[in-house]
Amino acid sequence: MGFLQELINNTMNYSRFEKWMIILQIGILFLLSGLLYYEMTKRLDAGNAKIIGTITFKQRTVQRKYASRVVWEDMEQHFPLRNKDSIRTATAADAEITLNDGTKIQLNENSMILLNLDEDKTNIDFAYGSLSAQNAGSGDSKIQIKTGETSVSVGNGDVKLSKEEGKNLSVAVEKGEAEIVSLGKESQKIGSDEKATLQGSDGKLEIKKQELKQIAPNDLARFYTQENLQTVNFEFQSNPTYKNSKLEISQNSGFTGNIVSEKITGSNFKKSLKEGVYYWRLKSEEEISSVRKFTIYKTKSVDLVSPSNGQKIGAAEETVYLNLLWSKSELSSNYKLEISDTKDFGKLIQSTTTMVNSISLPLGKGKYFWRVVSTDPSGTILTSSVFSFNISEADKPKPPTLFNPQPGSNIDLVLAEKTGIRFNWSSTSSSSEFFLSQSPKFESVILQKTVDGNFLDIKEKLPAGIYHWKVSLKNKDGSIGESSAVRSFEIKTLGTIKLHSPKEDVSFSSKDVYFSGIPFSWEKLSYTGNYQLQISTDSSFSKIVKSYSSAQNKLTIKDLDEGEYVWRVVLLNSDGSVLISSSSQKLTVTSPLISSKNFETGEPGSEEEIPDLKLIFPSEGQTLNMTKSNSIRFRWSPVPGIKEYRFRLFNGKKEIYSVVSKNAQVDFKKLDLLDEGEFRWTVASADSGKPGENTSTFKVELDAILEEVEVLSPDVQYEE
Repeated sequence: MGFLQELINNTMNYSRFEKWMIILQIGILFLLSGLLYYEMTKRLDAGNAKIIGTITFKQRTVQRKYASRVVWEDMEQHFPLRNKDSIRTATAADAEITLNDGTKIQLNENSMILLNLDEDKTNIDFAYGSLSAQNAGSGDSKIQIKTGETSVSVGNGDVKLSKEEGKNLSVAVEKGEAEIVSLGKESQKIGSDEKATLQGSDGKLEIKKQELKQIAPNDLARFYTQENLQTVNFEFQSNPTYKNSKLEISQNSGFTGNIVSEKITGSNFKKSLKEGVYYWRLKSEEEISSVRKFTIYKTKSVDLVSPSNGQKIGAAEETVYLNLLWSKSELSSNYKLEISDTKDFGKLIQSTTTMVNSISLPLGKGKYFWRVVSTDPSGTILTSSVFSFNISEADKPKPPTLFNPQPGSNIDLVLAEKTGIRFNWSSTSSSSEFFLSQSPKFESVILQKTVDGNFLDIKEKLPAGIYHWKVSLKNKDGSIGESSAVRSFEIKTLGTIKLHSPKEDVSFSSKDVYFSGIPFSWEKLSYTGNYQLQISTDSSFSKIVKSYSSAQNKLTIKDLDEGEYVWRVVLLNSDGSVLISSSSQKLTVTSPLISSKNFETGEPGSEEEIPDLKLIFPSEGQTLNMTKSNSIRFRWSPVPGIKEYRFRLFNGKKEIYSVVSKNAQVDFKKLDLLDEGEFRWTVASADSGKPGENTSTFKVELDAILEEVEVLSPDVQYEE
């Protein structure tokens, strides 16, 4: 409560109610800040579920969900996994899971599994996507992978499963042996280099030897390089009797726009590739192999952010807590921060390992050098550049700069009594000393006050006269420090607010008002309060048609109709009462010239087209393809003074459509009135007293009718 009591003591000008409101608001602020911090830093509680493995690698978005929760959370590398966890990957993401017994599970992009382990068996519920499992268990231990009514049992070996919604399940054994059971039928074994496809709803299983065999790189292989290109060695086996056997490399799994399509002439092929995600397969007229994915990462050291190189840090105490920040590396699981007083780091002052990309450390005054060492997944050590910083005695604070009241300004006596006078200045320290005097040398002081902040409202009654004020720094020991310059102002009876623009009896066209607006400005007074610009049709202001509030002494308005007006500015108190008013001035808004053109002949008539109305869409001569559209939105620029527009559409000289619109657009949906060819559209004022018409032409075309294409797509695209 000491802090709150001090706050109350420093706000003596507030009422008892206002003081307690401040305390309540501060309490709410602390409560909400604590809740926000907790929400941002907390992780979902997994309860007592057993830890069964870890995420040993992840790329991009990988999420998990506890069995007792419905919320998915993002995962990082080396996160522990618990029994009954569900894991899913997003587009362009993949993950490697290592279980406690050494079993590795590789999840490709857009895949989802549920881990379900008991004492003697590893069960994986496979929902969709693609996964590879490498059983490292000993003896008769097996991995049981279930998907729907199908179960795949894997002994010592490697197996890959692929399943897309509504499509066949594919099981490929690269090493060892697997057993598959579907719809309660007798189990069948799949040997090394064999691929099984489960077809249709009847569970028909087709097992085929893979003659096109991929050896390296493995599925979901990862390459790390600091160069712009990485050489990848592709190894494979093929049947020499197969025709047109090729190796294909692409950056998408659909193999559109292949980077490589190379005829197979041996058992290996080398290609230098830049950073990115790639897919590769073997293809012949007789067979297409499985698709493997690999990723090339360009690794680099982290970038140091703060303190910046050569930064000078002022410290009032002998020791300061300094926050050091560097860029985050997606490939490094931890960072080693090193701080030395020599550039060669021969002697380390600090050497700290952390999993986050920032840390706060206590440091004394002196010059320091710092760097961050990280390690990529291949074990390569990456060292950042070296930055230096210097912690020294804090600079002496500069004296305050005075802002308001402005030097030589005049303050109305009545306003000063009603609202007080606000003084403000630049804040260079937490506390300042305010002085007010009628003597320029401050031989006698009317008011002296300690202020925590950079403003002060004086509500004491001050008689007319010239006043001088200044603000001094307040040192921590309570002594008065360096002072600002001295400024003066005068309190006297002013009477009115001076109006600056527009001048008396100025005329504006409605066109200028709409596009540019009318700039109003007036004298700025040294008071807290809101100005109100009032526009009326009579000099007594009994019929105010427009009123605008502003904290500044200028305002531009664009919504004034044609007519004769008077305007003034008043200063309002916090309760809405008028403190001071200006005199009034006249202004006029006139109508712009509107004219027409004879569009039936194309020749100018006695009147020209409306000069400010521009047809925007369709533009002159534009061709519109209406094959996939069900409407045309005709648009034009609005014209001040026109409240309704007449829109007409012509096919040759024949009018086929006409409508009146209050907006500067028409949504035309009667496409049965159109055919391929050229059409003309016009817009004019619907007011017969304002003649004039603008015209433009456009063309309509349709795509050729193609043969019907059957789209093969599952009814359900995504389901959890």
